[in-house]
Amino acid sequence: MSSPEPVRRPLRILMVVVTDYRTDARVRRQAEALVGRGDHVTVLALQVGERPQTSVVNGVRVVELPIRKYRGSSAGAYLKLYGRFTWRALSWAAKHRREFDLVQAHSMPETLVFCGLPQRMRGLPILLDVHDLTSKTFEEKFASRPALLGSVRASERASMRFSTEVITANEPYAELLRGITSTRVTSVLNCPDDAVFQPRAWREWQPGGEFVAGYHGLIAERQGVFQAVEAVALLREELPGLKLRIRGAGDDSPRLHEHIARLGVGDRVHFDDTPIAVTDLPAELGELHLGLVPHQMGPLTRDILPNKIMEYAGVGVPIVSFRNQTVARYFDERAVVFADPADGPGLAKAIAAVAGDPVAARARSEHTLGLMTERMWSRQRATYFEVIDRMTRTAAARPVVARAAAE
Repeated sequence: MSSPEPVRRPLRILMVVVTDYRTDARVRRQAEALVGRGDHVTVLALQVGERPQTSVVNGVRVVELPIRKYRGSSAGAYLKLYGRFTWRALSWAAKHRREFDLVQAHSMPETLVFCGLPQRMRGLPILLDVHDLTSKTFEEKFASRPALLGSVRASERASMRFSTEVITANEPYAELLRGITSTRVTSVLNCPDDAVFQPRAWREWQPGGEFVAGYHGLIAERQGVFQAVEAVALLREELPGLKLRIRGAGDDSPRLHEHIARLGVGDRVHFDDTPIAVTDLPAELGELHLGLVPHQMGPLTRDILPNKIMEYAGVGVPIVSFRNQTVARYFDERAVVFADPADGPGLAKAIAAVAGDPVAARARSEHTLGLMTERMWSRQRATYFEVIDRMTRTAAARPVVARAAAE
């Protein structure tokens, strides 16, 4: 018999995020990956039901703080939401200061890292995951308030200085952050979990027959969903079998319902404004012939790689997308059809091109599935684990039991 090997003590991770945990794909991937390798994860998130509760979701303890999400155009309301949530989360973390080895804050806002102050004072590491910079959102919504934007940018820099390390959703965004902070920044690609998003069987269609396009995600003007509806109206005669399925919620949901009615496409556009859990999404995507990523260019969308384009690619749904430098870096014209520009006529032209040539669409889909081999979560999570283990090396090295090695 060989000598016993020490077993790494499971890490205890506290995550903080101002969202509904069940619908946030990036947070869930990371939390469930950690639990899957034997670590313990607690997530502080927004209240979803009538009353806040503590529950276990796929092994992750989710603590809902008594604060609900705000959607709207009031800067004061956003700041109040972020401030109230941060105070609640900080108070909770203070009461449980000795229970964790690392605190991970998910932006927005970046200032959530200060919820880990009780742990930081004990010498424990703090990880900031920048999904999107708060300043980008505020620049989009509140461009006429330069003093507010300056304060937000200053808070971003302070948050990154406070953090032990920073991760973000793609390499171009990592390069952007490295220009802001000297704190170490690592790219952990915002990619689908291949335990959930798996290649589907090819969904055939006949030119001129039924053709189902889809959009899922945030319902906001900058996401381009209004232009997608306009494209359906423009294609009424050319593609009589075209249907558009929209799934998501957001500030502009009421306006989108009105937009659909005003254009007279209620018979062609189905809009379900209830959020969908990440685990239920692949079944809906499997029914599509085409996935739409019709974002409008602006401060918030200039550098992003939308999660939805990765999800469409991961299951093999043909894609029509807007083009920015990040999307073009990861997907070429053999993978997606770009709508330049992604306005109503531009989207209509791109949709018609895909619908009219299913053979070419299938070839692009197969090429995209090949690109996604290295971009699925089973590969990317190794980078995430490396960051976590590097930051918690002392805690992880402490053995708790001994196990006989295989002979």
